[in-house]
Order: sequence, then structure tokens, then C-alpha cells
Amino acid sequence: FVLTAIQQQMQHGIGLGMQSNIAAETAALICEMTGVERVAFSNTGTEAIMAAVRIARSRTKRQKIVMFAGSYHGTFDGILARAGEEAGTAEPLSLGTPSGMVEDVIVLTYGAEESLEIIAEQADNLAAVLVEPVQSRKP
Repeated sequence: FVLTAIQQQMQHGIGLGMQSNIAAETAALICEMTGVERVAFSNTGTEAIMAAVRIARSRTKRQKIVMFAGSYHGTFDGILARAGEEAGTAEPLSLGTPSGMVEDVIVLTYGAEESLEIIAEQADNLAAVLVEPVQSRKP
């Protein structure tokens, strides 16, 4: 029945750009089935991370985010960071990423007790902590 529903929907074409006209209905059904308050759709994981970071910064009125070395969160310049030489700093992961894009990023070691201590110390300054529970680069 799922394949049939997909095939029927495909007869209407594929929408590009704005949200589909059935996105709101689908989100409401997901909320009803799962009990979550909100559902958001995005085209890619990178787009989802960009929105999540933007929303977190907006809601918390904080700029700094934490992520972990070896994690993958897409290709947005604002998270293409690696640990800087000084503790608590980050530097661009790629040559084309301006250093200003990652100045509010803290890159920590995944699974290290020290990382949890830094998060606790910085909690009042953090908008978000990005976690890839099973790192795709280190399965």
C-alpha cells in the first residue's frame, strides 16, 4: 500500500522549492502518531542542521555551538570545523570556509569525560550541542 500511495502521488509530479501542499497534513499526522509537538521537513540533512542551529541560536539568544571531532553534520560552512590549536577554539575544516564561519564553534572529543565537563562549564553560553550518536566516520 505504501508503494501504491507513492506511485499515485508521483503522478502529480515532484515539487521543487516551496513545501508541498500536503506537508502540513503530513506533519499533523506524524505529530498525532508519535506525540511530538512539531515536525519539520527539509530536503537534505545539511539543510536540517542549518535550520536547527539557526533556531537554537534564535531561541536561546546564544551563538556558541558544540560539536565533536569525527562527526558529520553536512556541508554547511558554519559547522565545517575542526578543533583549533587553543582549547575551545575551532578552525575551518576546508580551505574555502572563512574562519569567521566557525568562530562560535567548539569542537570536542567524542566520548571523553573532559568534553562533558567543558559542556557543563559552558552551558550558559551554548545554543546547541550537535551529536552524532554513532559516528558515521567511526562506526
